[in-house]
Parts: sequence; structure tokens; C-alpha cells
Amino acid sequence: MLFRSYSHVRSQLRALLESGHADQVIRLGEELWTKGNEQVGQSNDEGETADEITACMEIVLQAVPSSSMSSVEQLLWVIDRALNDEYSLLDSAANILENTTYTQDTWYTVANELENRLKAMKQPATATFSSTYSRNRVMNMLVDAYTRSGKPERVIPLLEKEADVGQCYETLVDALLAAGEIEKAKQWCIRGFERTIKSAPGIASALQGRLRQLAEKEKRYDLVSAYRAEDFFDRASRQTYSELRKAAEKAKVWPEVRASVLSYLETGRRPDQAEPPKNSAWPLPRPEVVRPHDKAAAKFSKFPDLDMLIDIAIMEKRFDDVVGLYRELRKIKRWSWETDKAVADAVAASHPLLAVDIWKAIVDSLIAQVKPRAYEEAAGYLRRINKVYQQNQQISEWQSLISELQRVHKAKRRLMEVLAALSGKKILD
Repeated sequence: MLFRSYSHVRSQLRALLESGHADQVIRLGEELWTKGNEQVGQSNDEGETADEITACMEIVLQAVPSSSMSSVEQLLWVIDRALNDEYSLLDSAANILENTTYTQDTWYTVANELENRLKAMKQPATATFSSTYSRNRVMNMLVDAYTRSGKPERVIPLLEKEADVGQCYETLVDALLAAGEIEKAKQWCIRGFERTIKSAPGIASALQGRLRQLAEKEKRYDLVSAYRAEDFFDRASRQTYSELRKAAEKAKVWPEVRASVLSYLETGRRPDQAEPPKNSAWPLPRPEVVRPHDKAAAKFSKFPDLDMLIDIAIMEKRFDDVVGLYRELRKIKRWSWETDKAVADAVAASHPLLAVDIWKAIVDSLIAQVKPRAYEEAAGYLRRINKVYQQNQQISEWQSLISELQRVHKAKRRLMEVLAALSGKKILD
């Protein structure tokens, strides 16, 4: 279905509202809401239809406070549609709910209605997102109603009752933390983690993150480090290594942790999972929650993890080690372009010949694509080669390289233009 303009509808709604016919605007808005949702669901545009209907519904929402409905009915009219707003057509609904003309008593009545609705809802058979979606929306609206009605003390009991039903552990933990109930928040983090680690790992990860943040606030840097180590062993990367280092340095155990991490990358044996006395060198405590060993992912892990060892050596500016590890990598993996590029950039000053060899291989692979864009990219690496040759007084090698490329690829006209531009420069920045 193609995009349809609603400008005429918008004009009529605005004219009715300005003439004092708020109830008529509401009636038309109800019809627009039903048919508009159907049209958005069937539309084949880039959101233009939804934008048009949203603009119309904004006028309808403006009519709500002026309608003949009671204050409670007005709020429930908006809430009912907000709870079923699958296409974000009611972006202005928050403005109505935040209107200070609605008193705490009004919100208290609304809260009671939402309580009854929640009680009447059938509990989902499973705690999956799709099964709990509608229930959690009503619950979140009830939490908001409690707050606006001056009954914030009802929020935590509600969330505790609903936590296992709808997996709203994060909302509950945040409410407990806001109330200063730290230990209770920790216990719910642990409980929620254990109940979601298999079915909803994203929620479990967020709860684990909150435990780490709490440990950081309490300056328990050894526990923070243990959580960062979990992250590294689960997803080894420059970022997780850097975060682990920062935490372990605060805990004053970085040398021991670093040695164990490098050993893990060599052997694949996690120091935090070894049994005493084998792990006596591991200085960190066991976290409150631990992700289970992923056997499926472990099948694809290869040790020694030379790519990660190289990344770490580059970060620590151990360039001789970078070269040694890279040579080991080349024995088992022909090319790993991201690692190759990182190595060449890192050792260009300390080991220029290796950097040049890597860049030459990259240039050859780009030229082999026979695409103008690839030729331009190859020129960038040729500039790096030129810079190294210039710094090492090897002008003849540079000239020979360009000449050889021109000879071998003389049939590639666009490449010849790129090489001609390069050959006319002394030092290529």
C-alpha cells in the first residue's frame, strides 16, 4: 500500500478542536486509531503513513482534557491506547499523563482499575518476552500510576510479585536501589540471573552488570575484577582486556591476573575455573553469579589464541613479541587481514620490512578485485610503503615497486592512473 496523505484529516480535526468540539474530535480519533493502525500494518512505505497518523493523533490527544469525559475516563482513554500502541502513533501521550490537572486521587482510581486488570490477566505459561509483553506493559503503567497517586510504597511489592512471572528483575532491582535496599537488590540480581541465564541471557547479563556496578560503588575492586575477567574469558577483545586491567590495577593484582590471562590465551585453560591448588596464582574471588560454560562456543575456540595475544602485545608496545607471535600465526593462517593491518601499523617503525611485506600483500589482494574503489584503497597502503622507504633511504625500492606494478597490470587503465599519480610524488603523506 502506497503512502497516503492525511493533511485534510489533520485540518478538519484542528478546526473542530478550535471550534470547541472536543468530543467529536475524540470520536473521530477513535475511528482513526482503529483504521490507522490497520493501514500502518499494511503500508509499504518508509514510515510516512505512520508519521501522518501520528500528527493527527496528536490533535486528538490535545482534545482529551477538554472532552466531557471524567478525569479518570480521560486518563484511561489515553492509557488504553498507549498500551496497544504497536507503531508509536501516540508519541504525545506522555504529555497528557503528565498534565498536573489530574490529581493524586484521580490517579489512585486509575491505579485501582489497572490493579483489577492485572489480576484478571491470565498468567503466561512461560516467561518469554512474547508471552509476558502485554502483562508487563500493564504492570509498568500501574507502577507509574502508583507513583503519580502518591503511593510509591506499593511499587516494590508489586514488582516482587511480578518478577518471576514477567522477568521484570531489572525494574525491581532499580526500584530497590532507589529505595536504598542494597542487599535485597543484590539477592534479586542473583535470583533473576539464575532464572534467566538460559532463557533470557540479555536480562541475566544486565543483572550481572548491576552486581559489578554495586561492587564498584563499594570499592570491592577484587570482585569488580572478577566480573571483568568473566567478560574477558567469555568475549576476549581489546575492550574487555582493557577493562579487566583497569579493575585489576585498582585491586593491586594486575601482574598476577595478567600472567594468568596470557596463560589462558596460550592454553585455553581458564584460571578462574581451576581447582586448588592449581589456581593458587589466581588472586580474584568467585563472583556472586557466573555464566555457565558454553560448550558449543568452546568448539570453535582455538588455542593458542594468537590474534588476541598479538592484540595485547600491540597494546603493551611489545613489538618484538608482536613480530614473533605474528610469524607463528602465519604458519597456521595464511591471511587474517585485520590482524595483518594492525601488526603492520604497529611495527612500521621497529620492523619496517615486515610492515612493507604485509602492505604489499594487501595491495595485491585489492588490485585483484579489479575495482576502481579497491585501487584507491590500495593507493593508501602504497603511500604507507612509500613513507617507510623514504624514512629508510630506499628510494630505488619504491621506484621498482611502482614500475613492477605498472608492468604487471598495464591493462588496468584506472589502476594505471592511480599509479601514475603516486609515482610523481617524492614523499606520499
